[in-house]
Amino acid sequence: MSERQMRARVASIAIASAVAWSCHAGAAPEASAPDASTSRCSPAFSERDVERGLVMHTNCGLPAPVVERLVDEPNRAAQRAGLASNQRAALARAANIMLAAVREEALENAAPVLAALAAMAQSHPDVDFVAVAQQWSMRYRKLLHETSVTRTSDPTELDVDRAVGHLELGAAAKLLAGQLREDQVPSALAAARRHEASIVEWLRFSPERALGYAKAAHALQPDDIELSETYADMLDELRLFEQAEPIYELLLVRYESLAQDRPTVWRPRIGRLFLKLGGLYAALQLRKDAEGAYLRALGIFWGLARGEPLTYGPSVAVAFADLGMLYRDSDRPEDALEVYGEALTLDRALAQHDKSAYEPDVAATLNDLGVLYQTMHRNDDANGAYGEALAIDRRLVSENPAAYRPVLARTLNNLGNLDSDMGKRDDASQAYREALQIRRQLARESFVLNGGDVARTLSNVGALYRAQGRSAEAQQSYIEALRIYRRLRGRAPTDYRPDEARTFNNLGVLYSRTHRPREAEDAFRRSIALYDSLSRADPSSHRKDFARALNNLAQLYGRTGRPQEADAARRKAAKMLEAASEQ
Repeated sequence: MSERQMRARVASIAIASAVAWSCHAGAAPEASAPDASTSRCSPAFSERDVERGLVMHTNCGLPAPVVERLVDEPNRAAQRAGLASNQRAALARAANIMLAAVREEALENAAPVLAALAAMAQSHPDVDFVAVAQQWSMRYRKLLHETSVTRTSDPTELDVDRAVGHLELGAAAKLLAGQLREDQVPSALAAARRHEASIVEWLRFSPERALGYAKAAHALQPDDIELSETYADMLDELRLFEQAEPIYELLLVRYESLAQDRPTVWRPRIGRLFLKLGGLYAALQLRKDAEGAYLRALGIFWGLARGEPLTYGPSVAVAFADLGMLYRDSDRPEDALEVYGEALTLDRALAQHDKSAYEPDVAATLNDLGVLYQTMHRNDDANGAYGEALAIDRRLVSENPAAYRPVLARTLNNLGNLDSDMGKRDDASQAYREALQIRRQLARESFVLNGGDVARTLSNVGALYRAQGRSAEAQQSYIEALRIYRRLRGRAPTDYRPDEARTFNNLGVLYSRTHRPREAEDAFRRSIALYDSLSRADPSSHRKDFARALNNLAQLYGRTGRPQEADAARRKAAKMLEAASEQ
């Protein structure tokens, strides 16, 4: 079956399956035995009341000093990290996920772990607290299971088990370090201890130290599947993709072999591994390989979701979202549109089962669809998608302003772009004004995290002013945006050079149209220099924008009597566009 046929088959199954999921949505999932984390009261922070910091919503009768530490320590760390309100809302949700994973006797030691989570934002301002918390909970539960298995008569092993169970991770790390200094230990035991040490260090948010232990464990027992998976995952998380790739690919061969005898156990793991490989290949610009991996993941999760829609439906939605993003970034809008359309169908079905969990995904997918429709000049469809997303976003903001204001601002900014393209300039101005107001407020809370969004909207406002003939105001908006990008250099989590290059190009167009050729040439040259640097690192992603800036410079040269330079710039732009069309 060809890749196109596979995509068509997946799309056709999607519609039927989504209807089935909607029917299942009203039914309760099968009952399962409660574990320790779900059968007890779990302390929880308010995910809404975060303006002044984290607030304990449910304390489960914990002693007052324990509650005080659980609140104060992460709040101090959040304050030092300069978290914005939406980050504090995400931190509260992440903390709740982690608190639900630990045993009751460990709660008194949870405060330092939550503080360490908040502190991650100091070095990684764009950290996804919720994703980290989900991974933390999974690994902590896995470690609890591993330490419950007695391997030797060494009493230190019991001390390690107790320390892990009580979330005394520093003590567990010291005990394991002592065990690792022992001589003449069997290879399997030495590897198991290093694996435990790697998980403990990761749970303490020391990923580099964790990777060192995971590497040593893998070297001792390279055929151990669990050790190999942990090592590859840690390499992947640290963006060491070339090192993770061969380990993942070898694991895939072994998983598929094991699935022949126990498909119910191994097929879900194969699906998850294909999702990991898809992300890895995409990061390495191996887009065909990424597409194949995502399609394989979809095929697996579709089959699983037919029998267990509520368990595996979210995995199908994730795979669709990842595949849609790949097609979008590969300049394949028709394929991206097909995939995002199916993702929206699934998101809607899941939202019928759990509105609070999945309605934000519906809005996000609608926003992505709006952008795609706009690039394809299907403006009415884009307007409909943005309008529905905007209604959901406003409802979410009314329920939890701290968490959803950035999402609302994004939709407003995109709607402003559409209105501007359609010549609805008053509507565009109103949408930009509201987006800019929200984004300026967020930037005051955290400039590093939100300043770039302010600059993007300012650049869009500049383009609108330029179209309205308000040249002085357009120039002011562009220059303010460029000042922000300059401040963000070396500080921001995201590389804003593409946005800076685009803004310099737009400023050059403004100067050119207002008969300021010297300033226009300087702006175009700055844009071209940035695109040249970007293209060296990633040639395929910036060719069209690079060519556009070169053509603008060529036109300027032509108007100012420099035909040879104009011809050279045009030839270079033509080569780039030719290369882009061959991708």
